[in-house]
This record gives sequence, C-alpha cells and structure tokens, in this order.
Amino acid sequence: MAENLRHLTIGHSIQYKEQFFDELAEVVVGFEDYHDFDVVLDKLADLIDPEGGDDD
Repeated sequence: MAENLRHLTIGHSIQYKEQFFDELAEVVVGFEDYHDFDVVLDKLADLIDPEGGDDD
C-alpha cells in the first residue's frame, strides 16, 4: 500500500483536490471513482492502527 501511494507522485500532476481524492481512493480502496469518504477514511485508519485501539 505504501509503495502504491508513493507511486502516485511519479508521473502524475495532481492539481485539484478532487483528482487527489480519486487517486487516493483508487489506491486505498482499490477501484476508481469510489467517492465514499467514510470507506476511504476507515481503510486509512486501519492501516495506521490495525488493532483498532482506543483513539482517545
């Protein structure tokens, strides 16, 4: 996953936040044009804290 995120910076000229989110969602969730912010945020949270510990 980290390698895929790093590859977003190679050869891409991301100029708009919508384009950034589309690229991010494709890498994190695995398919294009997926715009459910909750799913992408949950997946990112799982990557940061796979155990789902107490965030407080």
